[in-house]
Amino acid sequence: MNLRRFTFTLSALGLLAGSNAALAQTVDVQHYWTSSSESKAMNTVANAFKSKGGKWIDSPSADFDAALAAATSRIAGGEPPSAILMTPNSALRDLAGSGQLRDFDDLAAKEGWQTVMSPLVWSKLNVGDHLVALPVGIHAQNWVWYSKPLLDELKIEQPKTFDDLFAAADKIKASGRIGIAVGGEPWQEVGILFSSILAIGGPDYWNELIVKRSPEALKSPILAKAFETFRKVSTYADPASPGRSWNDTTNLVVTGKAGFQFMGDWARGEFLAAGKVAGKDFGCFLTPGEKPSYAILIDVFAFPVNKDEDRIKGQTLLAQSVMDPAVEEQIAEVKGSVPSRTDVDTTKLDVCAQLGAKTLATPGAAVQAAYDALAGDLNGQVTDLATQFWTDKSMTTQAAVESFSKILQSE
Repeated sequence: MNLRRFTFTLSALGLLAGSNAALAQTVDVQHYWTSSSESKAMNTVANAFKSKGGKWIDSPSADFDAALAAATSRIAGGEPPSAILMTPNSALRDLAGSGQLRDFDDLAAKEGWQTVMSPLVWSKLNVGDHLVALPVGIHAQNWVWYSKPLLDELKIEQPKTFDDLFAAADKIKASGRIGIAVGGEPWQEVGILFSSILAIGGPDYWNELIVKRSPEALKSPILAKAFETFRKVSTYADPASPGRSWNDTTNLVVTGKAGFQFMGDWARGEFLAAGKVAGKDFGCFLTPGEKPSYAILIDVFAFPVNKDEDRIKGQTLLAQSVMDPAVEEQIAEVKGSVPSRTDVDTTKLDVCAQLGAKTLATPGAAVQAAYDALAGDLNGQVTDLATQFWTDKSMTTQAAVESFSKILQSE
């Protein structure tokens, strides 16, 4: 750019820039919501923010790890983003512990946010008694989705047990379709293992095994049964499964090419983005067990400490936008999540979202998802083990259980 022309432009616009500086309230948002439904959800937040006078700078990344790496690199380089989309895991705790995140204690007290959140959700947002993250919706990891037209065609009822599910998958496979669609990525595979453990053991066993890492829980036959169930699911993986993304896998169910998919309720957003209607075009149930269970995963915005006054104001405006009950409802409608605020009216949501909200409100049903309950290194080791057991059919259930026990007892 011509420097003289640039200088003249700045001079000519000086008064305008000065008058609007206080109103800009800019945010630069590092995130990884790039699928169809995720983009709609992020646009919901962005549009609400911009409608209040804010300026939104979108900084998307390919996935969670890429977004977090980009954000931490920017923080280290002295140019932090205004907000980072992440989950309340060890990375969040590390950033907060090193003083890199802004807290919203004063605004939360003023707005009464703690009173409209469940204790479990609130606890995940706080580090060292300071509110360092704000929720963008609550998901459950342990869902199963199915093509209702396909099940209707084959006269299959919604499964109530794993045996029902496998019998249905066999019938679908015999018809020339995929019984259970699986995306062959490590995080998708380990998600099925965790869902099997929770369904078979129930919330009490889950808390003993995953949260408390009790030696007695590791000795229970429930763990071996869960690994056997996990392996059974692996036998339905189609040849194109390896490396397939979760949303491409969901699309197989959306289009009736597959019967079932184990996936968190962000999959519901893909059905909705395709114009499908819950209860008519697709069905849902939480992984079948004797007790209702809901493995909570929370998407949150964390706000790195900024020195620029405009961006600090932008963070405050974004926080208020995210916590707006109307915005939470809109996010749930397009992404498949359940609102994090308990005062949001869920009666307008579809049958799957209402089932999620009802289960979440059931005493004792909600548990921490393993991704949040286990430290990052433990999660990585369990994921590696799940992948090994999934792909190496010579690995015995006993060997898998022993390896799992060693991992959980290593810290």
